[in-house]
Amino acid sequence: MDNSNNKKQQLQQMPPQPQLQQAAPQQPQFQLAPQQPQQFQQTPPQPMAGAPYQMPPKKKMSKGVLWGIIGGVIGLIIIIVGIVLAILFLSGPSKADYKDAVSLVSQMKLPEYKDIFKDVKKSDDYEEVINKIINSVDEAHAKFVANKAFKDKDVKEAYDKYLNVWNDEMKPYLKYIAIFHKEKAYFNCRVPRANKYFEKSKDEIEQDFDSVMKNCINALDNMIKSDNDIAKKYGEDLKKHYAEMKQYYVAAAAYRQDYVRTNGQTSLSSPEVPTTPRPNYKKDIAKRLKDNLDNLQKVLEDKANK
Repeated sequence: MDNSNNKKQQLQQMPPQPQLQQAAPQQPQFQLAPQQPQQFQQTPPQPMAGAPYQMPPKKKMSKGVLWGIIGGVIGLIIIIVGIVLAILFLSGPSKADYKDAVSLVSQMKLPEYKDIFKDVKKSDDYEEVINKIINSVDEAHAKFVANKAFKDKDVKEAYDKYLNVWNDEMKPYLKYIAIFHKEKAYFNCRVPRANKYFEKSKDEIEQDFDSVMKNCINALDNMIKSDNDIAKKYGEDLKKHYAEMKQYYVAAAAYRQDYVRTNGQTSLSSPEVPTTPRPNYKKDIAKRLKDNLDNLQKVLEDKANK
């Protein structure tokens, strides 16, 4: 009893046990670090035993890179060409260039007129003979302009003076000669003598004159249709002149007949013969052309001998 009572007293004297408040367990929170993507090294598949080896496919060059390379090459070529051209064109003519130009001047000289007409008479094609002369001179002009001596200011000035006479006067004149002889105007346009009509009436004179001059008028009409100003104007002037000549023959016959009838006491005035027109070109063309060409040659020789 005593023992049991003692145990009860001891239990009553013991301090109360603390009550634990059980909270819901918290899950531990982990801050996940960002995972690095795994890098896989792609290796070409190994050839299987007994299978042929295949080369891996080549990467194609992009269009941008390709055009860049092409553009660079073209740019380099342009630069090289520019340098070469600059050297060629910016450098002045040498003495050898002047001497070569002197030899070209001799090719520009026209043959003598007598030699031209000799060739014209030998050939049935008058235009062919004249055109050969013109083409030969023009070819010499092209060679001269291509010569480096042409870059010289003094040479170019002398050449331009010569060329103006050639293009504006001599060349059209030579072409006129070709047309005039081609149409045989010199032979077809010979008027009859005035005394042929002294005893004829007005109608007879006009009819006969038109018949005699028919080929002449046709030749003049062809000259008028040409694109050469000298030939065209000369054809017009001659055609007008021969119309005046026909009226002159009529007037001359009337005067003659009345003079005879009145025994020299005619009241009619003696008609004047119409003046024959001349082609519209300057007679000193050949001289001025030669003088300008001689001056060009002298300028070149002075430059070559410096």
